[in-house]
Amino acid sequence: MGRVVKKNLADGVIDEIKRMMEAGELKEGDKLPNQYELAAKLGVSRPCLREAFHTLALMGVIEQAPGIGTVLRRQIPDMSRNRFALPLVSDAAGTRELIEARRFIEVSMVELAVQKATDPQVRQMGILVEQMSNAIKNNNLTEYIEKDKAFHHLIAEASNNRFIANVFTEVRKSMDQFITESFSVLPGMSDRSMSAHRRIYQAIKDKDREKATKEMTRHILEVQEAMERYYSAAKKNGPEREK
Repeated sequence: MGRVVKKNLADGVIDEIKRMMEAGELKEGDKLPNQYELAAKLGVSRPCLREAFHTLALMGVIEQAPGIGTVLRRQIPDMSRNRFALPLVSDAAGTRELIEARRFIEVSMVELAVQKATDPQVRQMGILVEQMSNAIKNNNLTEYIEKDKAFHHLIAEASNNRFIANVFTEVRKSMDQFITESFSVLPGMSDRSMSAHRRIYQAIKDKDREKATKEMTRHILEVQEAMERYYSAAKKNGPEREK
């Protein structure tokens, strides 16, 4: 087992596990070392390892079970994690395409999550929503953003569809960056976002598929409308920045 070279460290962890499986050092059905041991062997932090594990869980590569540990379930599929350039908020065309992709991907994800989410996953969504609320009360935007991302990732996992989860994983980096940057340019977004996440969670908890898809669509369209207002104001107040 080699140490991970510093690039994107979570991606490096995935690449190293893939290399080990291809080399026969690990195989389907094997149980991975505990997180402390594995993080030390790979030379990464536990948060970095957890990020990699979350991606692998979305792809159906690993299964994490309390009292059992982390088990490899399938080979890591070939994925071009750098296939998409990261659209920044300053790239209006890229942002619009990303929001459009989010609407198609995440509405499908939440529809499936209503049907397939396990009770522990629904409880975790509720925990994340409360943590987001506490972050707002404590004026901790960084914490809020991290829980926001985790909420959407958990919905992808709860969809229990490897193909949709793989598509979500492909655009995850762009989506995460956009979420982070959009909060810096959209005043009051955290309050609107908080309300939206509560409504989405409640619909999933109630197993109301129509309500869940409606609220996810509403959430993403609200972000889109806010970004369009931002771009409109930018045109009036400064040089054209759209690409």
